[in-house]
Amino acid sequence: MGQHTSGTHHHGYVEDTPLNQAMPAHERLSRLDAVEILHTPDEVAQWLASTLRAAMGKSEEEVAFEDEWDQWVKYAHSGETITTGLLRGPTISAVAVPEAECRCASTPLVPVGGKKRSR
Repeated sequence: MGQHTSGTHHHGYVEDTPLNQAMPAHERLSRLDAVEILHTPDEVAQWLASTLRAAMGKSEEEVAFEDEWDQWVKYAHSGETITTGLLRGPTISAVAVPEAECRCASTPLVPVGGKKRSR
């Protein structure tokens, strides 16, 4: 599955807190800076797998996340938020963000005209 549903991408967040104490997705968007901006469902699955592996201290050979990978790609393609993690933390989330609500791309500066002041 190549792209997200139209007009959606994901922001990756890592909270140093257990799953049962993590922020809701809408709070992450407004209170935390994204660790990663993910543009395709495959990027979402890759980021979730590598981040979760790192938190576990495991290698790709030790933990492949084959079953989870397929589900993560499916959910990301559908534009859903995905949250996973370890019992005692961290909480790892790929939060679905509609392009219209995204604040990750900075707005280009527009030159402002004005008259020169004479002294």
